[in-house]
Amino acid sequence: MTRQRRQARCALGVLLLHGLLLASSEAAAQGKFHRNEKFGYVVFYPERWLPSGNVYANAFELRNYDSKSPGAVAERNRASLIVVDTLNESPEVTSRFLDGLATEPPFCIVRLSIGGRRAVRVARRMPAQQLGPGAAGAPPSGQATAGPRFFFAIDAHIANGKHLISIEARAPVEADPEVLQDVMWIQENVKFQTPQELRQGGGVP
Repeated sequence: MTRQRRQARCALGVLLLHGLLLASSEAAAQGKFHRNEKFGYVVFYPERWLPSGNVYANAFELRNYDSKSPGAVAERNRASLIVVDTLNESPEVTSRFLDGLATEPPFCIVRLSIGGRRAVRVARRMPAQQLGPGAAGAPPSGQATAGPRFFFAIDAHIANGKHLISIEARAPVEADPEVLQDVMWIQENVKFQTPQELRQGGGVP
């Protein structure tokens, strides 16, 4: 792919992402799910996404490819997503965090409701070097990159009292629309559970 074609694809990706961020998913939750019993919620994700296998104390990671055979998904379409739980001192601290996101210079910011809770989604375009450790930011095994790689960082932050859920996704700017749609579908398909639902097995169909 020539440099001009890569730049054109990236530009289209930026425009596409902006449009998707302003849209709200109305699809019913289905597919696989991750249940967090400690904080009482469920995150649904499509069948084609897989748990990464990495174990974290306060997080759960997904990828849209199998790390054992990543070649099944084109490099430009490999995305990862991590769900991180933060317990703040009070609901006010969580609320101030969401308010503070407006003062930062994101590529795009959208305020919405997820699972009946207040949420903010922000997106940035950044070079791979700024992503930190993780599968999405790594170059293909045994290959050198032809130039700087850029990714979309798409983060949804959901306030649940003093509990904050951050669903942080990374995808190449050249990714197909379906990849970005998957990311935002997962971020918007969070279901909070009542104590009764937890006792009865989570209230998940």
